[in-house]
Amino acid sequence: MITIYNNVETLGAAVAELFLKKACLAVAERGRFIVSLAGGQTPRVIYEILGKPPYSKQVPWENVHIFWGDERYVPADDIRSNQLMAREAFLDHVPIPQEQIHPVLCKTSPRQAAEEYEQVIASTFLQEQPQFDFIFLGLGGDGHTASLFPHTSVLNERNHWVGHIYVPEQDSHRVTLTAPLINQAKTIVFLVTGDGKAEIVHEVLEGPKDFQRLPSQMIAPQQGELYWFMDTGASKLLSEKIKENL
Repeated sequence: MITIYNNVETLGAAVAELFLKKACLAVAERGRFIVSLAGGQTPRVIYEILGKPPYSKQVPWENVHIFWGDERYVPADDIRSNQLMAREAFLDHVPIPQEQIHPVLCKTSPRQAAEEYEQVIASTFLQEQPQFDFIFLGLGGDGHTASLFPHTSVLNERNHWVGHIYVPEQDSHRVTLTAPLINQAKTIVFLVTGDGKAEIVHEVLEGPKDFQRLPSQMIAPQQGELYWFMDTGASKLLSEKIKENL
């Protein structure tokens, strides 16, 4: 489903409403709401909305569990840390029990951090197949999402829920959820804004399938819902046909 908004503020309000709806439903049905966060400026706007009234009062935060879709392998107080951004934007402003916030721990090596994060996910879901209730995703200008970058080995991962990669262009080690785990989610929300993303949005949604070049095309939930929230700039190259059909 594609929804298009005039600006990031109205987009953010719509995403916050969806988040609230899904949170209340999950807690009513299963007693908890398990979320995976994304990094980036557009998610930050939404997190800031969630961290203020009315959402800071309406979301059943005491039943929310927080994970991250990916993380740079940096200390938790590093300005590049997705964890730091989320804490500043909203986690420090809502009453989620600290033991229900599960950051990637960057203390040993990227490989071990990925292995440990997979264990944390397994312990949260116990004997169940891991299924996040809500996953935020962004879209990079090269077609990546989370830290599923083009032509990297993690794109071929089928046996693990968490992987690690090195991105030479950014001199950055990353830990990331893998596509098979993401695709098990109940609700996946892509957040894309700005004219600069219009071309890649068009390629991902209307171009030929090429998972190695455009990893975002791998995201197709098995039984869940897939939402694309965009502003007019990011969606300006999409055909009317796809806007109507998705």
